[in-house]
Amino acid sequence: MSSNIEYKKNAPSFIYEILYGKPKYIRGRTAEHRQKIWNGYSVDENIPTRALDELNRIKEIELRSSCEGSGPEKTTYLIFRFRDQLNPEEIKIFVQGMNAIEDIKCGTDIGNMGFYRVGVTTPLWYEKDKEHFVKWWLELPTKIQIVLATTKVLASELADFS
Repeated sequence: MSSNIEYKKNAPSFIYEILYGKPKYIRGRTAEHRQKIWNGYSVDENIPTRALDELNRIKEIELRSSCEGSGPEKTTYLIFRFRDQLNPEEIKIFVQGMNAIEDIKCGTDIGNMGFYRVGVTTPLWYEKDKEHFVKWWLELPTKIQIVLATTKVLASELADFS
Protein backbone atom coordinates (compact mmCIF):
# COMPACT_ATOMS: atom_id res chain seq x y z
CA MET A 1 0.00 0.00 0.00
CA SER A 2 1.55 3.26 -1.11
CA SER A 3 1.16 6.45 0.86
CA ASN A 4 0.70 9.76 -0.90
CA ILE A 5 0.73 11.80 2.28
CA GLU A 6 1.72 15.35 1.48
CA TYR A 7 3.60 17.16 4.18
CA LYS A 8 4.84 20.67 4.57
CA LYS A 9 8.59 20.57 4.45
CA ASN A 10 10.16 21.14 7.82
CA ALA A 11 13.48 22.97 7.93
CA PRO A 12 15.76 19.88 7.79
CA SER A 13 13.82 18.42 4.82
CA PHE A 14 13.88 21.79 3.03
CA ILE A 15 17.64 22.12 3.55
CA TYR A 16 18.33 18.51 2.52
CA GLU A 17 16.53 19.09 -0.78
CA ILE A 18 18.53 22.27 -1.41
CA LEU A 19 21.83 20.53 -0.70
CA TYR A 20 21.22 17.23 -2.48
CA GLY A 21 18.65 18.21 -5.12
CA LYS A 22 16.11 15.56 -4.15
CA PRO A 23 13.31 15.47 -1.62
CA LYS A 24 13.66 13.41 1.53
CA TYR A 25 11.80 13.66 4.80
CA ILE A 26 14.28 14.42 7.58
CA ARG A 27 13.00 14.42 11.13
CA GLY A 28 13.40 17.60 13.11
CA ARG A 29 15.65 17.87 16.13
CA THR A 30 17.19 14.46 16.75
CA ALA A 31 20.54 15.70 18.01
CA GLU A 32 20.53 17.92 21.01
CA HIS A 33 22.90 20.81 20.49
CA ARG A 34 23.90 22.95 23.40
CA GLN A 35 21.96 26.19 23.23
CA LYS A 36 22.54 29.83 24.02
CA ILE A 37 20.10 32.71 24.18
CA TRP A 38 20.52 35.25 21.39
CA ASN A 39 18.07 38.17 21.10
CA GLY A 40 15.63 36.27 23.29
CA TYR A 41 15.75 33.12 21.14
CA SER A 42 17.38 29.79 21.82
CA VAL A 43 19.99 29.08 19.11
CA ASP A 44 22.68 26.45 18.70
CA GLU A 45 25.66 27.40 20.83
CA ASN A 46 28.33 27.04 18.15
CA ILE A 47 26.79 29.43 15.62
CA PRO A 48 28.89 32.59 16.09
CA THR A 49 26.93 35.35 17.83
CA ARG A 50 28.76 37.94 15.72
CA ALA A 51 27.44 36.29 12.54
CA LEU A 52 23.88 36.26 13.91
CA ASP A 53 24.20 39.93 14.91
CA GLU A 54 25.43 40.90 11.44
CA LEU A 55 22.72 38.84 9.73
CA ASN A 56 20.10 40.45 11.94
CA ARG A 57 21.32 43.91 10.86
CA ILE A 58 20.54 43.16 7.20
CA LYS A 59 17.32 45.13 6.94
CA GLU A 60 15.98 43.21 3.93
CA ILE A 61 15.81 39.84 5.68
CA GLU A 62 14.12 38.30 8.70
CA LEU A 63 15.91 35.35 10.29
CA ARG A 64 13.60 32.37 10.79
CA SER A 65 15.70 29.32 11.65
CA SER A 66 19.29 28.15 11.98
CA CYS A 67 21.19 25.01 12.89
CA GLU A 68 24.82 24.12 13.50
CA GLY A 69 24.24 20.72 11.91
CA SER A 70 25.05 17.22 13.08
CA GLY A 71 25.95 15.15 10.02
CA PRO A 72 25.62 14.73 6.24
CA GLU A 73 21.81 14.71 6.34
CA LYS A 74 21.58 17.58 8.81
CA THR A 75 24.09 20.20 7.80
CA THR A 76 24.45 23.75 9.05
CA TYR A 77 21.91 26.20 7.67
CA LEU A 78 20.16 29.52 7.86
CA ILE A 79 16.56 30.07 6.81
CA PHE A 80 15.17 33.56 6.36
CA ARG A 81 12.50 35.40 4.49
CA PHE A 82 12.51 38.78 2.85
CA ARG A 83 10.88 41.53 4.92
CA ASP A 84 9.39 43.07 1.77
CA GLN A 85 7.90 40.40 -0.42
CA LEU A 86 10.07 40.26 -3.53
CA ASN A 87 8.57 39.10 -6.77
CA PRO A 88 9.45 35.56 -7.90
CA GLU A 89 11.93 36.83 -10.53
CA GLU A 90 13.89 38.81 -7.91
CA ILE A 91 13.95 35.79 -5.61
CA LYS A 92 15.18 33.64 -8.50
CA ILE A 93 17.99 36.15 -9.19
CA PHE A 94 18.94 36.14 -5.51
CA VAL A 95 19.05 32.33 -5.31
CA GLN A 96 21.13 32.12 -8.50
CA GLY A 97 23.54 34.69 -7.11
CA MET A 98 23.95 32.80 -3.85
CA ASN A 99 24.47 29.53 -5.71
CA ALA A 100 27.28 31.16 -7.71
CA ILE A 101 29.29 31.31 -4.47
CA GLU A 102 31.53 28.28 -4.12
CA ASP A 103 30.64 27.12 -0.60
CA ILE A 104 26.91 27.92 -0.64
CA LYS A 105 23.81 26.05 -1.71
CA CYS A 106 20.65 28.13 -1.74
CA GLY A 107 17.01 27.48 -2.53
CA THR A 108 13.54 28.77 -1.91
CA ASP A 109 10.00 27.58 -1.48
CA ILE A 110 6.78 28.67 0.17
CA GLY A 111 6.94 28.17 3.93
CA ASN A 112 4.20 27.18 6.34
CA MET A 113 2.99 30.78 6.70
CA GLY A 114 2.57 31.25 2.94
CA PHE A 115 5.66 33.43 2.45
CA TYR A 116 8.74 32.67 0.40
CA ARG A 117 11.51 31.32 2.58
CA VAL A 118 15.14 31.11 1.56
CA GLY A 119 17.48 28.40 2.79
CA VAL A 120 21.26 28.72 2.73
CA THR A 121 23.43 25.72 3.53
CA THR A 122 26.72 23.95 2.86
CA PRO A 123 27.89 20.34 3.37
CA LEU A 124 29.37 21.26 6.74
CA TRP A 125 28.53 20.95 10.40
CA TYR A 126 30.28 22.07 13.55
CA GLU A 127 31.81 18.74 14.58
CA LYS A 128 33.05 18.02 11.03
CA ASP A 129 35.30 21.08 10.76
CA LYS A 130 34.99 23.67 13.53
CA GLU A 131 37.32 26.22 11.94
CA HIS A 132 35.68 26.13 8.50
CA PHE A 133 32.24 26.15 10.17
CA VAL A 134 32.98 29.39 12.05
CA LYS A 135 34.53 30.97 8.94
CA TRP A 136 31.48 30.04 6.82
CA TRP A 137 29.10 31.66 9.30
CA LEU A 138 31.22 34.80 9.73
CA GLU A 139 31.41 35.31 5.94
CA LEU A 140 27.72 34.62 5.32
CA PRO A 141 26.35 38.11 6.16
CA THR A 142 28.71 39.79 3.67
CA LYS A 143 27.88 37.25 0.95
CA ILE A 144 24.14 37.81 1.45
CA GLN A 145 24.58 41.60 1.36
CA ILE A 146 26.59 41.44 -1.87
CA VAL A 147 24.02 39.21 -3.57
CA LEU A 148 21.15 41.40 -2.31
CA ALA A 149 22.82 44.50 -3.77
CA THR A 150 23.43 42.72 -7.07
CA THR A 151 19.83 41.45 -7.12
CA LYS A 152 18.50 45.01 -6.67
CA VAL A 153 20.61 46.28 -9.58
CA LEU A 154 19.61 43.41 -11.87
CA ALA A 155 15.95 43.69 -10.92
CA SER A 156 15.90 47.42 -11.66
CA GLU A 157 17.62 46.81 -15.01
CA LEU A 158 15.04 44.16 -15.87
CA ALA A 159 12.25 46.58 -14.92
CA ASP A 160 13.79 49.20 -17.24
CA PHE A 161 13.53 46.75 -20.15
CA SER A 162 9.90 45.84 -19.57
